[in-house]
Amino acid sequence: MGMETERKFLVLRGWRESVIKTREIRQGYLSWNPERAVRVRITDGQLAALTVKGPRDGARRPEFEYPVPLADAGEILARLCPQPLVEKVRHYLGAPYDGWTVDEFYGSNAGLVLAELDADDAQSVTDLPPWIVAEVTTDLRFDNARLHRDPYPGWAEPAPVAPSPRDPADAELVIFDNDGVLVDSEPIANRVLADLLTECGFPTTYEGSVRRYMGGTLDRVRDLVRADTGRELPDGFAQRYRERLKAAFERELRAVRGIPDVLDALAERGTPFCVASSSPRDRLDLALRVTGLASRLGHRVYSADDVRRGKPAPDLFLHAAVRMGVDPSHAAVVEDSVPGVDAALAAGMTCVGFAALTPADRLSRAAYVVHDTAGLAKRLGLPAVAPA
Repeated sequence: MGMETERKFLVLRGWRESVIKTREIRQGYLSWNPERAVRVRITDGQLAALTVKGPRDGARRPEFEYPVPLADAGEILARLCPQPLVEKVRHYLGAPYDGWTVDEFYGSNAGLVLAELDADDAQSVTDLPPWIVAEVTTDLRFDNARLHRDPYPGWAEPAPVAPSPRDPADAELVIFDNDGVLVDSEPIANRVLADLLTECGFPTTYEGSVRRYMGGTLDRVRDLVRADTGRELPDGFAQRYRERLKAAFERELRAVRGIPDVLDALAERGTPFCVASSSPRDRLDLALRVTGLASRLGHRVYSADDVRRGKPAPDLFLHAAVRMGVDPSHAAVVEDSVPGVDAALAAGMTCVGFAALTPADRLSRAAYVVHDTAGLAKRLGLPAVAPA
């Protein structure tokens, strides 16, 4: 009988310097019963396996694993496993931590980082690395099958904030919000939203929309309207808003002046960058295509659709950092909304507030505040650009 001996731990930072190899893992469960879990996993998009795990006895449990055709595994994950899947990057550590792996979760479990020691003698190991926080081997909440059913952000403690901001010029990753930072969409979006809310019996000015709703998802707008009025938005509101916004974007949307130069300068310097936006994926893709920025960003585009919770929760920024392979504390975020600033701080990242439209005092929790792309370029340590 196959037997797995595995211990799990929560971690601090400090392990990343020992990484010698990484693998990307997507997995789902046909059964998440802890007595008989059945998992399908694809590693690096190339290797697939079906694994059956029995009941846990401390750090030990029966395990049986079998290779399966990659195409079959893809079909099982897409058609038979509940969504969203468990997605993570597994880091293999070298000396002096041989045998240790660290899993950085993204997607629906963004924000969770677990170290694992998988060895026959794992139960007897007492000399643990200094970045270990606490053992969670027998805490079933951290079992991957449970995480598939009950993702981490739904029950996790709030993430700690960075103890002190870093200089954005030294950031290993720059994460841009989209609306109002990369593309000049906030005036359009807030005009469309204010008009539609007013038509639906919730009188709203453009200024009121900017102040109350900018930077949030439509779900957040719905929650705020309910809290303010005790009434629900009508059925079909979201669809009508998206249709009007799409038409307006096609006619009017432009990149924020100077942003193409900022992105080009980051690329020339070799600083990775990406976008992490509260917008749905289709709207985000439309905005980047219409403004000509899509070619500069490639696949480095992350949407609120990718995670369980949008801003002001940290999930989206943590998701982006894992996908980009950078420690969150080494990332800088450029944000123009209060929920976005709060999300960056909750993710432990340095935040640069972009106060082109938002009053600077509303972004005061950001470590730095700039008023245009000229100020942003200077703060990022880039050559001068024309101000927005």
